[in-house]
Amino acid sequence: MESHDQQAGGQTAPKTVLIVGATGYIGSAVVAEAVKQGHEVIAVTRSQKGDDQFPGATAVQADVTDPASIAKAFNKPIDAVISCLGCHSGIAKDFDAIDYQATLNVLHAALANNTKEFILLSAICVRRPELPLQLAKLKFEDELMRSGINYTIVRPTAYFWVFDSQAKLIAKGRPAFLIGSGNQSVHNPISQADLAEFMVGSIGNLERRDRVFVIGGPEVDGNVISYKQAITMLFEAMGKEPRFISVPEWAFVSVINITRFLGLFSYKIGSFAELLKIIWYYMRYDMRAEGYGTMTFRDHAMNNIERLTVKTGKA
Repeated sequence: MESHDQQAGGQTAPKTVLIVGATGYIGSAVVAEAVKQGHEVIAVTRSQKGDDQFPGATAVQADVTDPASIAKAFNKPIDAVISCLGCHSGIAKDFDAIDYQATLNVLHAALANNTKEFILLSAICVRRPELPLQLAKLKFEDELMRSGINYTIVRPTAYFWVFDSQAKLIAKGRPAFLIGSGNQSVHNPISQADLAEFMVGSIGNLERRDRVFVIGGPEVDGNVISYKQAITMLFEAMGKEPRFISVPEWAFVSVINITRFLGLFSYKIGSFAELLKIIWYYMRYDMRAEGYGTMTFRDHAMNNIERLTVKTGKA
């Protein structure tokens, strides 16, 4: 397959890059990084909120679940696609609809456009598949590998937001919640900026072509952490004494089993059960990977204390 041109020194020449999942936590950072690196960026979104939604990029409205709709977004030659699509809640069919079928719709549109490269944001958890989310991601990875297009698959560890999601409670002076000890597993989470830089840096990168990368944040003190250690850092960043309420593991598993049964009769309860299963999965298994980037969770907590507390209206 045709190789992408590269400038002297290994720098990738500017490309026309189409990004799906552009409004998400990682997708928005990928759009910004692609613009920063000088690419012509097309950000696909379900609904446009104004011309300034993606500074430096062109916003295109399309529905990734509709093959005809997403095909229209490929209205010019596209050099590379970056997919940050992902379903974050729902039941098995919802994960399959987005992480597999919608992403497959994008792949088919890219192939019809003769796009040369597809960069996929996957997840580290697919290496031990137990949940519908992971099975849907793996199913698409297989389709991508067999499609004939040049690909790079990125499976990152946990994101920082997984750990700072309780900042609102802490900023209000409330205790944080743990499942069991909170020390069952260890992670080296990766920041938005570092992951976005890796994703965009994969465009035209011959060393990353047709490969799968499992990456995390830097493997240094302050970033190789358990969930409890991460939450403790948030308390420290806010100048508060750590306070925890621990939910016994047996109680949490019991709630999962009860909601999973009730979910057979209620979509909302079924979605909640899937969320609990994902939380429990990440609590049990280490999510460590080869280190990449520079930002640690400790630095993130200390440097973003104002943002974390302003959201709650209280320091």
